[in-house]
Amino acid sequence: MIKVIFTIFCLAIISTNSFGQCVPVPNANQELVALNNFWGTNIPICRLPAGSNNAYADRNRGVVLADQDWLDVIAFNFGSFAATGILAHEWGHMIQGPYNGTAAELQADCLAGVFMRGVGLNWQAVEQFAMANAFAGDGHWSLNGHGTSAQRVTAARRGYYGYNGQIRSGLLALCPLSAF
Repeated sequence: MIKVIFTIFCLAIISTNSFGQCVPVPNANQELVALNNFWGTNIPICRLPAGSNNAYADRNRGVVLADQDWLDVIAFNFGSFAATGILAHEWGHMIQGPYNGTAAELQADCLAGVFMRGVGLNWQAVEQFAMANAFAGDGHWSLNGHGTSAQRVTAARRGYYGYNGQIRSGLLALCPLSAF
């Protein structure tokens, strides 16, 4: 437990420059603008150190953190929109509230599908994100996981195909906090 807390603390420090400012993720500017415009937010994407192989939402600091090199590998392996979907998933965490666990992860996948539909991406683009999610899904369902591969794909598809312009409060029915 102490090792996990220390690692998170170190990553949070490393993601800022020596003046404590966010170091932007260089290849994510279009996603940053689109996500903030779509959700009506003003959330920065700060860079994690290369090799972190992660992206996550830090609700306490009001930032999304991401390893650009890892996002580039995801884009290479699954397509550029897989990386977009990962960032959209993290925005889902930022707007959903203080929830954790599998239900929150699946809701964030659903909200990523909503975003991708809302900005006009076709399903083939969103399928890249869904396949990356399937690859990263848990082998077995657990209360504090990310959801199984099938659940993660189902959640992204539900958000994508179910979105028809609902505002945030209307999205609760489309993307419930549940284990799809």
